[in-house]
Amino acid sequence: MAHSNTFKFKYRLTLFLVMGMATILFSCKRAAEKTSEKIIEESMGDEAKVAIEDEKIGIETDEGAFTTDATAHNWPKEISREVPEFTYGKITAVTTQEMEGDMNWALIFEEVPQTALEQYKEQLVSKGFEIKYTITTGTGGHLTCEKGKLTVMAMVGDGSATLTIGSQP
Repeated sequence: MAHSNTFKFKYRLTLFLVMGMATILFSCKRAAEKTSEKIIEESMGDEAKVAIEDEKIGIETDEGAFTTDATAHNWPKEISREVPEFTYGKITAVTTQEMEGDMNWALIFEEVPQTALEQYKEQLVSKGFEIKYTITTGTGGHLTCEKGKLTVMAMVGDGSATLTIGSQP
């Protein structure tokens, strides 16, 4: 009987310690997020509102809003359908910026094949985009193109890619 009570006591103590540690870790994480928010707000002025949660940062000012989300792994539905979806890798992060009516997105990809830039260039041209600048290197390259009020820039190399899309009102 004494052995059973000792086991229950140790079990409850262990459970209590685990719950306590989880609470402390969560509290420390929230405190770090709040400290980071305050530092960013102070550096941008009192008019900035900053929200940090896990791997997502949001900043709002009178001039616009900026959001970066390392947990976003999908093509943003707000991007015009005129822009072909870049399907040559996995999205690892999405940044969105809205400023004075302009919308901008930056998408970061991994596991991108070397042929992705040329294939995406063909898709853009078939959708009516005019290539303004292109450079190809041994492991990738860069291109910039426009169509009306849309601008697309793509940089591909070493298995990764960054795609930046701008849309004016």
